[in-house]
Amino acid sequence: MSDTSDATLSYRVEAPIRWLPVAGDFNAAELEHAAEMNQRVLAQIAQFEERGATIDQPTPQDVEIQRLHAKLDLLLSALAELAPRFLDRPPRKPLRLSWSGLRWPRDADTAAEGGQGWIELHLHPIVLQPLRWPARMLAGDATEAEAHFLSTNEAAQLSLERYVFQQHRRAVAAARRI
Repeated sequence: MSDTSDATLSYRVEAPIRWLPVAGDFNAAELEHAAEMNQRVLAQIAQFEERGATIDQPTPQDVEIQRLHAKLDLLLSALAELAPRFLDRPPRKPLRLSWSGLRWPRDADTAAEGGQGWIELHLHPIVLQPLRWPARMLAGDATEAEAHFLSTNEAAQLSLERYVFQQHRRAVAAARRI
């Protein structure tokens, strides 16, 4: 991200993203509603990504529950594969997401520095609602656009920080396995 945010914890992901410009200031009621929805979206993503603990000596009930979980995971994977085909989502772009902002490849539609708007991010294929975060465009560079998230309520901010931390930790663990 920018010089000041290069040290900020972040991770890379390819996801559908949309920039919706806002003329003037953000509406306070809209900001509050977006913060509540963002908390719900991040909670839903956490539920889908939750992994059960491995049981050393499973009982027959544990085995049955694990079998049902495996079937449910298979069903959710199929739904995640099919859902994007039937949903009107913006194009996927490679992103670098942190708790404080976002970077993505610059294109002809990229807003100018200082512009304010909503960033809509679809971070999970099954969760229908996108994260919708107020942001201000920063200078970025010749190849990448950069937006700084504007603060919303503290609970939503903490949820985003927790999500980014978990995704970063998973990316580090995956890199170590390779």
